[in-house]
Amino acid sequence: MNKKLMTNLVNTLTKYKDGTGEHDRAVFETFLYGVFDEKNRRYTVVQHLSLLAEVLAEKKRVDLVDDITFANANAANELDVHLRELK
Repeated sequence: MNKKLMTNLVNTLTKYKDGTGEHDRAVFETFLYGVFDEKNRRYTVVQHLSLLAEVLAEKKRVDLVDDITFANANAANELDVHLRELK
């Protein structure tokens, strides 16, 4: 996955997380759980967590890690490690 795709992913998560309606929250949760689904590991961002950490730090959206914890706790823990390495 390249940086542009990861940035688009973070932008999409941000858009729907910051939305005010029930529809926004539903889309956010569906998308979040979809991209962090361990069963589809080949097709998710789980293989690119260092890049995701980089984009989250650049976009100042590290808060998304808290939400990622619900979708995939292992990925969130690994993201925390990558984020600490960036500091």
